Amino acid sequence: MKEDLIETLDEGEKIVQHLVNALLLESFQNGESIRMRKEIRKELVNFYEAEMNPILLVELDGRGLMEAPKNETWEEANEMHLMNNKISKLLDNPNCPKLIALFLQGNHHLRVISPSFFQCMPILQILDLSQTKIKSLPQSLFKLVQLRKFILRSCELFSELPAEVGEFCHLEVLDLEGTEIINLPVAIGKLTNLTCLKVSFYPQANGNRKNNLSNRIIPQNVISSLLQLEELSIDVNPEDERWNATIKDIVEEVCCLNRLHFLKLHLPEVFLLKDLRNGSSLINLSRMHFRFIVGNHLKRIISRLPHKSAIKFEEQESCLKYVNGKGIPIEIKEVLQHATTFFLDRHLNATSLSEFGIENMKNLKCCVLQECSEIETIVDANYPGNDIILESLEYLSLHYMKNLRSIWKGPHSWLSSLGFLKVLALYSCPNLTNIFTLDLVERLDNLEELVVEDCPEINTIMLPADQQNWRKRYLPNLEKISLHYLPKLVSIFGNVPIAPSLEWLSFYDCPSLKILFPEEVSSHNLQAIIGEADWWSALNESERFQLQNLGAIFFPIERDIDLRTQLAEINDQLQAQMQETEPSEQSGLDDSLENPAVEVETSSKQKQVA
Repeated sequence: MKEDLIETLDEGEKIVQHLVNALLLESFQNGESIRMRKEIRKELVNFYEAEMNPILLVELDGRGLMEAPKNETWEEANEMHLMNNKISKLLDNPNCPKLIALFLQGNHHLRVISPSFFQCMPILQILDLSQTKIKSLPQSLFKLVQLRKFILRSCELFSELPAEVGEFCHLEVLDLEGTEIINLPVAIGKLTNLTCLKVSFYPQANGNRKNNLSNRIIPQNVISSLLQLEELSIDVNPEDERWNATIKDIVEEVCCLNRLHFLKLHLPEVFLLKDLRNGSSLINLSRMHFRFIVGNHLKRIISRLPHKSAIKFEEQESCLKYVNGKGIPIEIKEVLQHATTFFLDRHLNATSLSEFGIENMKNLKCCVLQECSEIETIVDANYPGNDIILESLEYLSLHYMKNLRSIWKGPHSWLSSLGFLKVLALYSCPNLTNIFTLDLVERLDNLEELVVEDCPEINTIMLPADQQNWRKRYLPNLEKISLHYLPKLVSIFGNVPIAPSLEWLSFYDCPSLKILFPEEVSSHNLQAIIGEADWWSALNESERFQLQNLGAIFFPIERDIDLRTQLAEINDQLQAQMQETEPSEQSGLDDSLENPAVEVETSSKQKQVA
């Protein structure tokens, strides 16, 4: 009031109340007093310090450097960004009195760090040595008593974490994912400020064990000592017998952690899920993200799962992978209720996904099934209580399903069933003869990509429909169709009007496909039809093939070059063309069935892959 900022006491009280409501201030002493919230004060102090002491950032990342910068560069730096270079040697003892953060990740030639390298870095708080070739840590590292984040992700030659790591009393993040350490030292239990622990273990052969070495990967009571943990990720080789001897105790200790919001574990037996969620457990799956692999299995040297499907599984928030299972355990059903991704791998006797309870899959966004030899259909709508089915599912990928006959069996329920599905991919399903009925297609308005590969009995993508007067163009958001290694395929969708947004149509080893209907290739957005040159020539010579002016967007595939490599090159070429095309050239196009978006090609010369 003295500075004329407010005129009355009431006006001042209103302003203060607004600040309290906005969580900038807080009241205490029964509302008689107010004060600034701790987190707000901390941010303001940090802002003030940053203004008064501006950070000197040295950015030399991705420059192809063979050597580290000279000493004088280090002396005033607060942050050093040296990642993604070719540095093989660092300075012996740089003087870095102000250095807070050092990023060296991605220097794949870096194998050894000088014993005294960290000697003069008294306030270093962040150190990232990920994706380097280091095998051990220099002794001077353990003098970094202010260290808060230590990241060694994907250091594949790093195999032993020294006990001295327990000296990092302020450490909050320790990331050892992708390393090959044998076990954790007991000293990890001293890191009571740790909020994030990620670790990968390499299996140890019996003959290589040191004398009197415990048969435990993680010493007892270490995990339960880390009460501040918010993220815990433990990656193990499923063949490592030491994990089987350790996991039950680990689960008991994890149940004591009440701050966890992310948990990754391999659980060899289903009953461990029950232990994880018993009455005394502090784990609440509905309030956290998780990644569980449940079941005993051997680790494959080469995964049969396509890279895209594997990435999809890892991207999701809460993932459940059930391996080599038999029957439908209640524990799996209960965890499935909280999962956004379900990976069913080599199940022994389930005949449909519906057996796991469609009502348990309301949150499911991604579903991957692999080598489930008894599954005949994905959705069996005859199961009771299945009104709206997989309403949140966006990605469905099926691999090596020996007895799969259909995607959907039984009556079609609500239109919203499968209504959010964006990607459908099928690989190596030898008994599948078709994929869609018209009723199913009507539900897939959000489908963006269809992939069908190595399904030798498929003769049509959609069963023929008798309807003549089509109500609409189906699959309105479908942009990409890839049909590879389908020797008996004779028809895609026939004369059903589909995919007004189609951009990509890829064929390979589909010798029986002799015709493309106008309704299948009428999209104004169509940029590429891909296939073997001789198949395309035979298609053009056919009297049944009516749209012979598609040569301008045809890209030939060579049989003696890897298919995926060629498809990636074509995709890159199309992306480059799109960047060169002005947006105005794409506007004003008619989307009607009567005017297919096919330009007349005056030259018979086919486009070549760049």
